[in-house]
This record gives sequence, structure tokens and C-alpha cells, in this order.
Amino acid sequence: MWRQTRTASVICATQDVLDEIAEKLRLKFGFSAQPARLLTSFVRRQPVAAGSIEPLPRVCRDADDDRILAAAVNSGCAYLVTGDRDLLELKRFAGVVIVTPGEFMELVSS
Repeated sequence: MWRQTRTASVICATQDVLDEIAEKLRLKFGFSAQPARLLTSFVRRQPVAAGSIEPLPRVCRDADDDRILAAAVNSGCAYLVTGDRDLLELKRFAGVVIVTPGEFMELVSS
């Protein structure tokens, strides 16, 4: 998730987001447990914690996606960067723009 501040952009994450990253690294990209843990640890050190997360009403087909969406909304993120098709179908939710990593790279590089 990406939140714009007055002077910089920061990455925001919750434990749910970190858990989702670790799971996708293993299941979708074939990482073994140790490299997935190392990458998740790296991401954990980067973000600003999103704080307490207020649940959202059921929005997505997958309840895990609702938790990710709630983290983005509650932490004031401008962008939710994901490859998840269910989230991408929403395009925007409660002021959060939902984009692919490629789309996001185009946005920040221009």
C-alpha cells in the first residue's frame, strides 16, 4: 500500500499484508520458506505501521482481500498495489486507487 505524505511517499503494511506477501511468495512464485521469510522481513522493516484496522463490510469475494482493503483505507493510502484480480476489479474503493505493480511504476516514474 502506498501513502503520500507532504514530503515523501511511504509504504504502509499491517500484519495481514505481510502474511499475504509471504503466502503469495510461496504459493504463487514458488519461493521456499526461508527466502519468503527474508523478503517479508525486509518489507516489515520498510513500512509505516498502519495501526489498528477497522473492519469493512463485506466487499470482496475473498475475506482475505477485505482485510487488505481495510488496511489500505484505514491507513489513508492513496494506492493499493496488487496483482490480485478481485481487488483490481474494484479499481477504486473509498478513495484508494487499486493498481497493478506495472501501473504503479508508471505513475511514480512520470
